[in-house]
Amino acid sequence: MEIFINEVSLEGQFMTEAEFRDAIKIFNSIFELINQRIKDRELYKEDSNIYAKYEAIKGYNFNASLNQLKDKSLKTAFINIVFNKSNPKQWRTEQLHSSEDLFDCLTIDNDYKNIGDTSLAEVAERKIQNENKEYLLVNFINSNFKITHPHIINCCLITVIKNNLEENQICIDGVDSKLALEYWLENKLNLSSLEYSLDVTEHPKDEQTILRDTTKFIKTSYRYDGRFIYCEFTTSRYWYVDNLHEGKAAHLEIFDKRGFHIGEADLQGNIDTTKKDKDKTIDLS
Repeated sequence: MEIFINEVSLEGQFMTEAEFRDAIKIFNSIFELINQRIKDRELYKEDSNIYAKYEAIKGYNFNASLNQLKDKSLKTAFINIVFNKSNPKQWRTEQLHSSEDLFDCLTIDNDYKNIGDTSLAEVAERKIQNENKEYLLVNFINSNFKITHPHIINCCLITVIKNNLEENQICIDGVDSKLALEYWLENKLNLSSLEYSLDVTEHPKDEQTILRDTTKFIKTSYRYDGRFIYCEFTTSRYWYVDNLHEGKAAHLEIFDKRGFHIGEADLQGNIDTTKKDKDKTIDLS
């Protein structure tokens, strides 16, 4: 498989140094997981000088934005994890797409953006020439590459059209978080660290339960017994992992929007209302 850093996802979307700092932390975590979990892969980057063309913090190119980071160890970590440990190649030394061809990408605003002579165009051309190979784009967060993937939770699907020909429409998978990459690995390569074993003697992590589905749940600032409480979008119910049980007994507790107990659920979210306890409540004030 081939993984490309999508420099086009640098769009000046970070208004402050703090926003860019958080984005770099997320980017680093993606590459830590790539380095840990994916052995049989080729990683590609754009020529380093090209990053001077793309804004990260609004009004500053990527290199200048990196220099603005107050935590200099974070910049060092980015360089070490993304470039040194990952050892990406420069795809231009192996370029397949012609700079004379037209490549347009569909954005979240339903517009088409010219992405010719970029990593994104190169991935599109490679997929045209070898459609059976796996390709993945790593994006910076909060970019326009947020069109929801129809089959993989938390991932995006990037559509590119070559030379305005419908038959040259290419769909490429993209991730912009560690959790998205976890889902992609599980779906595409059957490499899952999200599965919880019922034989273990430790409590499940939130991401090993239905709470990992950000299309259904949002993490709140509330906690119970050290566990974050999540709110379900459609019902306004509150869920958390019960910290008193593990293995086969592991489950989640569910409460209504007033904080009254509804019942328990297994890790896949199947609710058992017979486990309702009228004495159980949570404080949401």
